[in-house]
Amino acid sequence: MQQPEPQKRFANWRNTLRNLHRDFGFFAVGLTFIYAISGLAVNHINDWDPSYSHYQRLLTVDSPLPEDEGAAVAEVLKKIESDETPADVFTFRDTIIRYEILLKDRRVEIHPDRREILVTRQGSDETEVYPLGDPLPDSDWEAATTALGRIGIGEEPLKVHRVTIPIRDITITLDNRDLNVQDFGDGYDIIDKGQSPRFFLHAANWLHVNRGKGAWTYIADAYAIVLLFLATSGMLMVRGRKGVVGRGGVFLLIGIAVPVLYLIFAGP
Repeated sequence: MQQPEPQKRFANWRNTLRNLHRDFGFFAVGLTFIYAISGLAVNHINDWDPSYSHYQRLLTVDSPLPEDEGAAVAEVLKKIESDETPADVFTFRDTIIRYEILLKDRRVEIHPDRREILVTRQGSDETEVYPLGDPLPDSDWEAATTALGRIGIGEEPLKVHRVTIPIRDITITLDNRDLNVQDFGDGYDIIDKGQSPRFFLHAANWLHVNRGKGAWTYIADAYAIVLLFLATSGMLMVRGRKGVVGRGGVFLLIGIAVPVLYLIFAGP
């Protein structure tokens, strides 16, 4: 028995829609992975940097640094094995404050300039390094006991010694990193702070937020149109009780309600 003509046309239309939905779905897979993964990363931007990993390292050199600024910068770059040309160099004279704390069985050094606490046990050559955290109180004794408390030492210090050190401070700005050089005269410290692009995520986020502009804007627009088509065709392909007029419609309303209710209760 032949299908009535309107029913046949409806079936052909649904088959065509299903074929288009399938083809455009495969076409959108690559871009969907990029946008979905980078979207998850960017959603938590308050907890981490989704595009760059940050690092900080300390290099201590036990030889004098040349007094001439240009020669000093060249020497520092040689030490970190960099051939970059600095974007900026700034030099000034400063003083740093450190604390030496004597306990019964260990010695503790507080280096606020490095944001760290060093603990050396008596008779040991190994030094444990802890992060300093928030700024310390102005009082020497309070600064010492506060720092000790942060690393779980409740012991009263036998002695707290405040050390004021004059330094020449040189800040060298490079691409994606900054060097802070503290010159003590007979040696110097290089504090190297920088960032490096995260594998895959840096490029994915760059595309997601349309930093590329130009032709990528049209590609992103086309992708958005494809998503609209996939969403619409997906609703229309299913008929009967599982379609828009049945179970599918319930889930459709729930999906619409989620952002609406969030806006009502949380607000933009």
